[in-house]
This record gives sequence, structure tokens and C-alpha cells, in this order.
Amino acid sequence: MRIICDLHLHSRYSLATSPKLDIRSLADAGTRVGIDLLAAPDFTHPTWRSEMRDELVETGPGSGIFSAHGKEFMLMSEVSCIWNENRRSRRVHFLIAAPDFDAVDRMCETFAKLQDLEADGRPIFKISARELLGIIRDADPRTEVAPAHVFTPWYGIFGSKSGFDSLNECFGDATDEILAVETGPSSDPSMHWSVADSKVRSIVSFSDAHSIASLGREATVLEVDEMSYDGVVRALRERNVVETYEFHPEHGKYHLDGHRNCNVQLHPEVSAGLNGVCPECGRGMTLGVLNRARSLSDGDFVQAVKDDDGLWRAPNGEYAPYRHLIPLVELLSYALGVGKTTKRVMGAYTALTDAIGSEMDVLLNVDASDIMAILRREDIADAIIQARFDNVDVEPGYDGVYGSAVPKSSTRKPSSEQGVLSF
Repeated sequence: MRIICDLHLHSRYSLATSPKLDIRSLADAGTRVGIDLLAAPDFTHPTWRSEMRDELVETGPGSGIFSAHGKEFMLMSEVSCIWNENRRSRRVHFLIAAPDFDAVDRMCETFAKLQDLEADGRPIFKISARELLGIIRDADPRTEVAPAHVFTPWYGIFGSKSGFDSLNECFGDATDEILAVETGPSSDPSMHWSVADSKVRSIVSFSDAHSIASLGREATVLEVDEMSYDGVVRALRERNVVETYEFHPEHGKYHLDGHRNCNVQLHPEVSAGLNGVCPECGRGMTLGVLNRARSLSDGDFVQAVKDDDGLWRAPNGEYAPYRHLIPLVELLSYALGVGKTTKRVMGAYTALTDAIGSEMDVLLNVDASDIMAILRREDIADAIIQARFDNVDVEPGYDGVYGSAVPKSSTRKPSSEQGVLSF
């Protein structure tokens, strides 16, 4: 059974999130986007956890999958760990998976001694990764942990600012327990295929949505033997990732090196001789995800090759393929020349998803003629098809500044010649 998952989300109880992030809104958005399994997020927050208990109903005894408003959920939460190790401050975000609320309650009894859990749905604990793993496994041996957005400079486990050079440095003899790594918006799987710790695990992508509009902007298609918590964990452990849906890595806000105060944006090949110093002001630059992926590479670079339909693959087929997606509201905003939240964009979005079934179907499956029949706008149909074939122009992000990805304007189908992507 193939399922589309988005297992890194947030609720309205996390800082800097939309007040509309409740279970009903997540369920409705998941259905409209086309996600089969969503995170029941921020489960460490006591008030939110109580709300989730009231709304979520387990689909079967011990299944670990919960249903609400026609959508299925799994208990997943992000936490931040800050600690000192080897004379360096470490700041790393982790995803925690739990099989049931009883396991969550037990781990939160310990977490509550470390932090006021009411303060933030994504709490900060002053403990190491190994201590975190010990706490959740003491609560239930079926719990799992995975590092989030692993190359992000400040909070990725491999980040240039506060990360490690390997999982073993962070987890020691528990390294084999880590079943997956999350790409994050500033990297895609091809940037992980040459990194020893990533390429032997499931490489997953989730949205890290802080608003309803961001849900599903990245997602993972899994082959599961059953729709259960254990089935999802097995699929990840056995690397049964069918494909992932990715932000263009250039679109992310930490792709290249740079210093936003000076508007300095540099490719790693250019910044290599600068020792991390901004050439304009002499202060430290933020070394981006591309730089970090290159520095951790084992040197055996794997170039992704694009199929005729826009799917990127490893030439030897060793790794799960992926697709770059541009969210539908961004494509509509681009084609119509108005803001993403305007009535024109939202009206077109609703018309397409109502008629076709889901955003994923619009982005990946329907013909241009079907889009034309609904909106009668050739430019919109063209933008969607060009994005599907990954025929886009990108402007890379850096040092917290988002980049962009927009479809090239063309009324003809892209050439069937294969493209090659390298980093």
C-alpha cells in the first residue's frame, strides 16, 4: 500500500505559527492537498495534547494510527535539544514518533521536569541527543527519533553552526537506532546520496508547516505493509521510500553561503577561500546547506538524472527518486500576477482542487486540457505543466533569505532529453 505522508507539522501552540492550526483545519487541508497520513504534532504541549485526545480516535486496537474529520494521523512531535559537547554548543531539532498517548504521557512526565511544556509546542530541552533517546525509549521501546532538516545551519544535526560531522559523534553506540534523516527545504535527496550517514537510511521530506498553506509543500511516499504505526516504522527502517516531493533546494532560505546584512550570496566554490568571512564587512557568513553537504560528502558524487516526466533518479537506481514541486498557490500567484492570499488565487485554487480532487493530482497527474476546461487560462495550465517537468528558473536563498523557483514560460511540452543535476 502506498501512502503520501507529511509527518512534520505544528499546531497553533508552537511559537511563530498560525492560530488556525487545529486538528480540523489540518484534516481538511490534508484532504485538499492529497496527503494520506499527517502528523498529530506538538504532542508535548499539555493543553494541545488534551484537545487531540478529544478529537483523535484510534483506527484499531494498538494500531497507533488515529482518525479525525476523515483524515488519519500519527503521533509525531518536534523538539529542540541544546547542550555542550566537545567544547561546542550543540543545537539540534529532532522528530519524535510515539505509538500511543500513554507513551507520550510517560515521556512528558520526564520532559516536564526539564521545561515548562505549556510555553511552546516545540519545547527546548537542555539535554543531549542520547539523553533524549533514553527518555523516549524508557517511556516506550517502540518510540523513534529522527533528526529534522539535517543540514540547516543552526538546528540541523549536520548544520555548519552547531552540528556534528557524523551521526556517531552525536548518538555514539545508539547510531544504528536512527532510522531516517529529513532533508529540509534547502536540500533534496541527491545532496544526501554522497553523505555516508544519509545514504544508508531512509531519506524523508516533510513540510515543517507553520501554517495551513505550507502543509504538504514537502512529502514522502511510503510503501507500507499495513496502515499502522508499526507499518510506517517498518517502512522507514527498511527504506521503503517510493519517492519524495521536494521544495527546490534553491527555494529554501539556507541553500547558498552568504551574509544577508551585506546582500552577499556566494556559491561554495566562490566562498571556499574566504574562511567563512563576509568579503564586504569581514564578519562571519552563514555557510549554507550546499556547502555543508559538499564538506560531508565521501567524494563519490552521485548525479541525479531527470526522466521525461520530471522525476529525478540516481543512475544506478540505488536510492529513492524524487520530484521538485512548486506549491499550487505559488504557481497561481505567479501566473495571475497577484499575491498568494488574494481572492483570485484562492478562488482558482478551490476551483481546481474541487474539480480534480486534490492539489497533488493537479500538480502531478491531470492534463493541461483539464486545467484549461476549469479555468480557461492557458498561462495557468502552462505554468503547472512546466513546473511538473521541472522546467523552472531558480534564484537561490541564503542566510535566512528565501530563494525562488518559477516555471519557465512556454506553451510547448519540454524536450524529452534527460537533464542532469549535480551539486
